[in-house]
Amino acid sequence: MPIILPAPFSAERIRLLSVDVIRRRALERLYERRDAVEELIRSLEGYEHCHKPCAAECIELSVARKCS
Repeated sequence: MPIILPAPFSAERIRLLSVDVIRRRALERLYERRDAVEELIRSLEGYEHCHKPCAAECIELSVARKCS
């Protein structure tokens, strides 16, 4: 069965093109958000790497059960 495309200026073709434009814009926004999230993650990882807490002296903790 041959594929039949809508006529170049038909309402169906215009509708399909406008839906395509809407989807492309939505996809562009998703990519922009993904880039922003990746940049935020890189920034947080860099901050975490630069601001590691100083190694504190370890103390021994023990939990002992006491019976009376």
